[in-house]
Amino acid sequence: MKCYACGNRLSEHDFCTACGADVGAYKKIMKTSNALYNDGLEKARVRDLSGAVSALRLSLKYNKRNIQARNLLGLIYFEMGEAVSALSEWVISKNLEGTKNIADDYIRELQSNPTQLDTINQTIRKYNQALNYCHMDSQDLAIIQLKKVLSINQNLIVAHQLLALLYITGEEYDKARQTLIRAIRIDSNNTTTLSYLKEVERVLKEREEKEGGKKKQRGTGEVYSYVSGNETIIQPDYAKEKIGFSSIINIVIGIVVGLAICWFLVLPARIEKATAENDEKFISVSEQLTAEQADKEMVKEQLAESQQEVRDLQQQIDEMTGNAGTVTINDYLNQACTIYLEDPDNAEGIMEALGNISPEALSEVSSTFSNLYSKLYSAAGLHAVKQYMDKGRAAMRSSDYQVAIEQFEKAWALDSSDSDILMNLAHAYRQSGDTQKADELYIQLMRDFPESQNAIDAEGYITTPVG
Repeated sequence: MKCYACGNRLSEHDFCTACGADVGAYKKIMKTSNALYNDGLEKARVRDLSGAVSALRLSLKYNKRNIQARNLLGLIYFEMGEAVSALSEWVISKNLEGTKNIADDYIRELQSNPTQLDTINQTIRKYNQALNYCHMDSQDLAIIQLKKVLSINQNLIVAHQLLALLYITGEEYDKARQTLIRAIRIDSNNTTTLSYLKEVERVLKEREEKEGGKKKQRGTGEVYSYVSGNETIIQPDYAKEKIGFSSIINIVIGIVVGLAICWFLVLPARIEKATAENDEKFISVSEQLTAEQADKEMVKEQLAESQQEVRDLQQQIDEMTGNAGTVTINDYLNQACTIYLEDPDNAEGIMEALGNISPEALSEVSSTFSNLYSKLYSAAGLHAVKQYMDKGRAAMRSSDYQVAIEQFEKAWALDSSDSDILMNLAHAYRQSGDTQKADELYIQLMRDFPESQNAIDAEGYITTPVG
């Protein structure tokens, strides 16, 4: 363990022998983080994935630079089918420790496998579609969609849980139980799964108690027994008929008469019936062949559409992962994270990196990406406004009005609630000679901030009287 102040290796004392810093509390925090990491590792080994996630998250709260805990958390997320969350943890780990970090291998392996990326993309899209079906109360369609999701990614815990919940809603408790058991095999101690399974077991037990106790009675036939040597012979009691010669003749005559009736009466009707059945089968087969031919044409069209969809998805994946040779929104977010970790005060650099991510792109990203973007934007936004204002005022003092306008406009884009920013922007346009634009901004200031001192002052700067 190294000193947080000077980087020197710590001894058994509660102070740094090199710089004298008090490291007692620091040691306890690091030990607690490592103990929680070990706890998460043990739980992961027995497939208590939910417990492992909780322990590792708490470990990272104590020490966000615990690279082993963060990489293991990413692996557990990936095992649970949460590939996006796993990738987020690995990206943060890579930014914290850029050299000799196994997270770099995980990211590279994931990005170099287009099939796996396509699987992740399809899983997310189909699961979101299933959620939409649930909101529209289309439970049958949601079940079909979730089955497709689990056929692609059978480890996605949330998909198992949602499918079981839909089965419970439809009172298909046996199917719900099977689904929950499969989820427990992946994550043995997930509280949501266990609560669902407990409810299903309760309902099934009540049903068994209602249906229990009914036994079928077996019929008994009359039998008799006798002893032969050391064995007891048991056989049914039936009347022994005496068959005489006359009876045999009568049986033969009956057989001959029956054959004659079959030949003259029954056989022609059977032949006619068989012919009609063959005709019906021929017509049915002809109809099936026609339908199959139409289905083949439809399958060809669907195959062509599917191939085009695969090509479009591959292009989207290439654009998302950077394989198309362009900078992706992930790269811009990584750039912003790197700037923040290296220099949190460089708010302007952070905002410029985040500014490359369009609102349209944000509407299609995952919740993890959106949350990280929002946190960075909030952390750097206000500080960036101050930096833009300082640069704008410095440019005004050096009569560089175009630079001042650019800086004030950036500040106004981040904070449109400050009348001082709008006043400075209007002054910059007026000093640059664009009085028309300046008058528009003064009028806007008077309209949006009528009670401020800037609104009163703005009226005296307007060159064209307000009509």
